[in-house]
Amino acid sequence: MRALVKVSAGPGMEVREVPIPSCGPSDALIKVHYAGVCGTDLHIWEWDAWAAGRLKPPVTIGHEFAGEIVELGPEAKAEGLLAIGDLVTAEGHIVCGHCLPCRTGDAHVCRRTRIIGVDRDGAFAEYITMPASNVMKLDGIPPEIGAIMDPMGNAVHTVLEGGNVPGSAVLVLGCGPIGCFAVGVARAAGASLVIASDYNPMRLELARKMGAHVTLNPGSDDVVAKCRELTGGEGVDLVCEMSGHPAGHQTAFSAARLGGRVNFLGTPAKTTDVNFARDVIFKGLTLYGVTGRRMYDTWQQMFRLLRAGQLDPRPTVTHRFPLERIADAIQVIKEGQAGKVILEIA
Repeated sequence: MRALVKVSAGPGMEVREVPIPSCGPSDALIKVHYAGVCGTDLHIWEWDAWAAGRLKPPVTIGHEFAGEIVELGPEAKAEGLLAIGDLVTAEGHIVCGHCLPCRTGDAHVCRRTRIIGVDRDGAFAEYITMPASNVMKLDGIPPEIGAIMDPMGNAVHTVLEGGNVPGSAVLVLGCGPIGCFAVGVARAAGASLVIASDYNPMRLELARKMGAHVTLNPGSDDVVAKCRELTGGEGVDLVCEMSGHPAGHQTAFSAARLGGRVNFLGTPAKTTDVNFARDVIFKGLTLYGVTGRRMYDTWQQMFRLLRAGQLDPRPTVTHRFPLERIADAIQVIKEGQAGKVILEIA
């Protein structure tokens, strides 16, 4: 089969012919139709410090996908939950099921997590094997949308963690694809005011298409002052910090109301200085770090929003490429002129 492989340490990836993966007793072999390209794949392409410290080439890249089941192992078949021909997506974090987080409802922070396309072969290929327990039927959701449910799930986790979204004021800081998804999730969950902030005009336009009531550019707008103006001087109820930038962190603390909440998804490249007394303790803020998707609460919330027609992520998809044009896909992401990028594989 064709697969996009990180062959060795250093920049780039190569399309290679590799063996079709074998299907274990409790696995599903899936023919991949679509796969999403994300910031993690950019890190791997560029071979930055994170990639160099995590990956062990050669490895097939890609962790967002949807496709069709073409084979089931005997144990997976006996369970009767999946069938050959099912259109499916999958949770790309494979967890141990035995550590303390796994056994106390927090498998999304399993200490032994292995991520497809990072720690084991992934989905930028014609076929992938997955544990059947990680596989979920799309049941009418188009595969193109199924292929981006992994990052969409990050947005669902970020917005809905802590509850109390209906009627609230929400600020989304950073309008990359997941930030744009977060705008749509906040609208779907009943937020009365959704404010989106980013320096990139193209991304702000995508946020508008996803339902942002107000879009702000920190280069020309005083984001904190505008948030207070729009909320009667109080500040927003929830900040979804998606940028990972220290300036975004400070904006988040300042824009949140007294007793508000800040949920952090963006991963910083450097340390942020925080005045905890002023910005967190005396404001009574609740802070939450988002890692992946809660397994499987987030997926159930996402399926319900999609199947009810309350959430439509398609405006965020701006580019589609065949597998062989991965360099073009990476380039539009680097240039900041793309929303969600999808590879069309089969």
